[in-house]
Amino acid sequence: MFDYNRAIRLQRELFKQVAASVSSPLVDASRVEYIAGVDASYTGGYSIGVAVLVEAGSLRVLEKTHALVKVHVPYIPGLLAFREAPGIIEALLKLRLKPSVLMVDGHGLTHPRGFGIASHIGLVLGVPSIGVAKSRLYGEVRVEEGVRYIYAHGLRAGAILEHRGGEVYVSVGYAITLDEALKIVRATLREHKLPEPIRLADAYSKELKRALKDKGS
Repeated sequence: MFDYNRAIRLQRELFKQVAASVSSPLVDASRVEYIAGVDASYTGGYSIGVAVLVEAGSLRVLEKTHALVKVHVPYIPGLLAFREAPGIIEALLKLRLKPSVLMVDGHGLTHPRGFGIASHIGLVLGVPSIGVAKSRLYGEVRVEEGVRYIYAHGLRAGAILEHRGGEVYVSVGYAITLDEALKIVRATLREHKLPEPIRLADAYSKELKRALKDKGS
């Protein structure tokens, strides 16, 4: 049985490691070679974790991997990582090339306990990560020098980017500064509202979900 209270305590404890990692970043935007966009969808009691690896700059797709994992954790707001991360991590471990940075559909430090799914996955794998979301989950918005930053837990944890008539909520995940995270995300914005790695991962997860439904029907 899923231990809700233990999960809460774990997030609060691991937040300290993630916050410390910002002071010792493992990546900068100019040295990024590969970006892995990740996402998950659900079907028939299973989570479909996907990873789409693209080449930085060209955004050419190099690899796609996925993992089908039985879901044992109920949907609980703020604890999404315990439900989605296992499948996503398994998909990432199947990649032949190691990503320089992960772009995760979800939040990082802009989370009630400072440990969203982007931070969770980055810390587990030891890979710098960025949270990319379609809406704000937690934190105070402050406008500074024309940029809408999101402050959470005493940190400048995220920012809101406007693109193609929509908003992209970027947050620090693990072992990366917000400035570098924003540079990477901006470089992956194209004709769609979402950064390409996230858009591609979302499309791939939906494609797999449809295929599994058709197979089962």
